Amino acid sequence: MANQISWCSPSDSGVQVPPISHGFQRASFYVLECDEAQAKHSWLRLFGLLDEPVCGEILLEGRRVTGLDPEELGEIRNRKLGFLFAAPFLLPSFTVLENVAMPLFKVAQVDAREAKSITEMILDLVGISELVELTASTLSPLQQHLTALARAIVHNPRLMIIEELGLGLEPEAALRVFDVARRIPERLGTTVIATLSAGIDFASGDVVLEIGAAGIREVRKEPRI
Repeated sequence: MANQISWCSPSDSGVQVPPISHGFQRASFYVLECDEAQAKHSWLRLFGLLDEPVCGEILLEGRRVTGLDPEELGEIRNRKLGFLFAAPFLLPSFTVLENVAMPLFKVAQVDAREAKSITEMILDLVGISELVELTASTLSPLQQHLTALARAIVHNPRLMIIEELGLGLEPEAALRVFDVARRIPERLGTTVIATLSAGIDFASGDVVLEIGAAGIREVRKEPRI
């Protein structure tokens, strides 16, 4: 189990969330659905340890991570979690290699040779090895999103949070990012919790987390036609 959560009241953000208790399986891809956009955003922040519930607890790999001081919680986020936000947030003057490798120096603290080897493996996994020497400012929107995806997984996080996957991309490009992201659990053993932008349908076998006033439930869905 990658993450176990049990909440009994609203988060500190002030957005009302229903009481739930749920466990997330390792190496699984979850699509989060919620009727209210703001509530969906709040759920992602709770799952990603960016906000804390007023009461209840969150377990990550069996360890209780609620109630920790901000510095310790930040360390856990940096080492155990990866984030792919709706915007890529790349450093425009850095190359693809430099953007992707950055967490290895800041978080994993590996040496340059090991960082280069790990980064090249991740770039190959994401399918952008040919972009390694290009600066971020020269990339297409699709290439920027794939680079940000590679950066989010280069330190092999146990849990990855994806916000509005495919937002701002053409439909074909958005589906390309979605297809790559869905391979991450199988290839790295990472649990992924994602929200999808409009126009991306579920893929066969995806587990959809439906959250409403009654709580949370898992539904395995087929693509919509």
